[in-house]
Amino acid sequence: MRISFCTLSRAALATLLFPTTTANAQEIENRQVIVSAEANELPTAYGAPPDLSHGRISTLTKSYVLSPFSFELESGYEGSIFRHGLPSQLFRQEIEMGLPARFTVGVQNQVEHFAGETRERSFTLEGRYALANWNKLPLNPAISAEYRFGLSNALPDSGEIALLISHDFPHLIEWAMNIFVDRDFGGRESTSAGFAQSIEVPVLLPEEKLEVGLEMQYRSGGETAGFRGTTKGLAIGPTLAWRPTKKVRFDLSPLIGCSDHTPAVQVFAVFSFSFGGPTAADAEIPASARGH
Repeated sequence: MRISFCTLSRAALATLLFPTTTANAQEIENRQVIVSAEANELPTAYGAPPDLSHGRISTLTKSYVLSPFSFELESGYEGSIFRHGLPSQLFRQEIEMGLPARFTVGVQNQVEHFAGETRERSFTLEGRYALANWNKLPLNPAISAEYRFGLSNALPDSGEIALLISHDFPHLIEWAMNIFVDRDFGGRESTSAGFAQSIEVPVLLPEEKLEVGLEMQYRSGGETAGFRGTTKGLAIGPTLAWRPTKKVRFDLSPLIGCSDHTPAVQVFAVFSFSFGGPTAADAEIPASARGH
């Protein structure tokens, strides 16, 4: 029985192509498994990038909301050196919880240290609501409301309404702006407004463990409780975010005051820890993978 040369050629060609096809299929499958494994460690809130799903992009700006039934624990520090007056330090503890339907609620406590004396400053109830899922509306707006109970004699109760907008641009650039209005209640009712904005870009990929950027804050009026001085005007400076693990983040922002009415130097630091969140089926592909 004779086997034609054409038949032998076809058999040889199939033998050569089969391992290559199998290897390519295996490689694609492995990549999918790796991406899925990474994604399971990065929760997302309604389709938002992981870094914008933790409620805070930097020390001064919050963005969007938390994913349902996820929690964020924060410990913050603010040190202010005034041009005229003694320096002050604020220590903040905060916990936030994500709820269904794009809601986030939280509580916050502030302790102040000034002139060698430490006192309870305020206790805050806060809530946020995102108007739509991520990228369904331009700049992904969210509304934030806070009520602060003044715990010292010099600090009255106050409230704040804010518009939070944020977006992730190509090349992994993340940006957020908070536009707020404050209202003091009590004997000296006064209203002030301002904004804070931050922009960050990762410098270590693909893990995105380190991000650097620029942060600024402007207030039309500020606290004038005698000993603290004023915070009216613009402050600007660099910001740094370091994420040693997927759930732990540290933010640092030293800001320089641009007028005589702002503190000469303000240092903000926030340590945050995230836990809980969506199931693996709702996980988001890492930003480094999306960028490629």
